[in-house]
Amino acid sequence: MDMVIVGKFLLNERIFDGYIGIQDGKISKFSLRKLKGDSEVRVGRGQMILPGLIDVHVHLRDFEEYKKETVESGTKAALHGGVTTVFDMPNTKPPIMDKKTLRMRKFLFRKKSYADYALGFLLAGNEPVQADFYKIFMGASTGGIYSKNFEEDFRKAPGIVSVHAEDHELIQKYPERPPIVEVTAIRKALSAAEKLKKPLHICHVSTKGGLHEILSKKLPWVSFEVTPHHLFLTEKDYERNKFLKVYPPLRSEEERRYLWSRIKDIPIIASDHAPHTPEDKEAGSAGLPGLETEVHLLLNAASKGLISLWDIVKKMSINPARIFGIKNKGWGEGKDADIIIVDMKREWTVKAENFYTKAGWTPYEGWRLKGKVIMTILRGEIVMEEDEVIGKPRGERIVRAGSAEGSVGSREEHQGI
Repeated sequence: MDMVIVGKFLLNERIFDGYIGIQDGKISKFSLRKLKGDSEVRVGRGQMILPGLIDVHVHLRDFEEYKKETVESGTKAALHGGVTTVFDMPNTKPPIMDKKTLRMRKFLFRKKSYADYALGFLLAGNEPVQADFYKIFMGASTGGIYSKNFEEDFRKAPGIVSVHAEDHELIQKYPERPPIVEVTAIRKALSAAEKLKKPLHICHVSTKGGLHEILSKKLPWVSFEVTPHHLFLTEKDYERNKFLKVYPPLRSEEERRYLWSRIKDIPIIASDHAPHTPEDKEAGSAGLPGLETEVHLLLNAASKGLISLWDIVKKMSINPARIFGIKNKGWGEGKDADIIIVDMKREWTVKAENFYTKAGWTPYEGWRLKGKVIMTILRGEIVMEEDEVIGKPRGERIVRAGSAEGSVGSREEHQGI
């Protein structure tokens, strides 16, 4: 074996003290018996081995907005935060809406990405080309482009669609975007998904009403995500700090608590990392940076018993890989050896100055958290250790297994020990 990691790891809801063998960048074996390798990583007391995480909602800017974030800075931020695969959102400047711009994006990622990645394509009345996933805005957000005919754009998409569900007409009527703006759009999106029976992923669900609509429909080909900022912040935080403007907006404490009450039913947690600079925020830009804090906020929540470590693994590794049909990712023998080591006992203070993102600020400045990603391994190579990203960009594009498979929330079977 090329490498063996020794220590406590989480698999099939259980903690094992054993060995993980890595060969040719893949997980070759989970074992309770000793394995020998060319190199060995020993995990210390209070530390845990988890899969590298998949963030299905990341804005990496670059192109004409390289001062906000670049593929290099954003994917370094991902590795620093324990995220080994990012889904690149296509509402860039220029937007990824044609073959030429997608080709430019592909070239950029091949040269500059430190993490593995999926490439998105934006649909708003244009013709789709082959991409890893498709993005549709039902109402304007950053970039201002939205679909004037959601069902038609959804119908045309050759693969899974990630939808920003805020209703355009209601935004004109209610620019502060109250819950009805999201709930109405989710209803429309679900109606189209039911009719067309096509895979749909609903981004950043933030309301009790929106969550209720999705869960009551029980469409197995529809998935959704919730962001950490909707789990950990409220409109009261926004009242104190206008930098916390985001779409959909931060909600009431009641809505936030409801999301936590249904945490077991939420298939995916994703950051919606939006690296606006302080200057952008002063000018009214909506969106929050989150790649380097999302996993840590969840680890801290796990230390308080709000969420289990296995839930984090499911919502940020197993489910994203299954729902988006990623053949080479997940947490099992034969999958890419994307691994993070977390120190569950380490307490630390969030400071934007220590982050890799170009955003230059964080909503969680000064928060004291328990739980820290201390090592990130990408396809069998150590790429981040003790806050330092190591080596050159070696990110690769995901391998698609075709259309997304399996029903949301179904139990995933793994190769055991």
